[in-house]
Amino acid sequence: MTIPNESPPATIGSQPDSAYAVNQVIGAHLRQFTQVKTIVGQDREWLAGADLKVAPYYFTDAQETDLKTAVLQLDSALDAIDMTFISRIIGLG
Repeated sequence: MTIPNESPPATIGSQPDSAYAVNQVIGAHLRQFTQVKTIVGQDREWLAGADLKVAPYYFTDAQETDLKTAVLQLDSALDAIDMTFISRIIGLG
């Protein structure tokens, strides 16, 4: 059995080598970002009304404050991002 004489690939790893590959990789990342942005917003809404100091959670005041502050700040930062071009790239705009 002979092995076809093929040349090795120009690059190794996951570097995109065509416009199609760039679109696939960047599109996937931006869709994932949009999903995470939505989830963090939902977490913020839920945490706003949740008392984590009572059953079944039993967080301390400081722990609850740290958790809620972290999610609030992250959600605020994500909401400040202009989604115009992201939405266009992933097909929502």
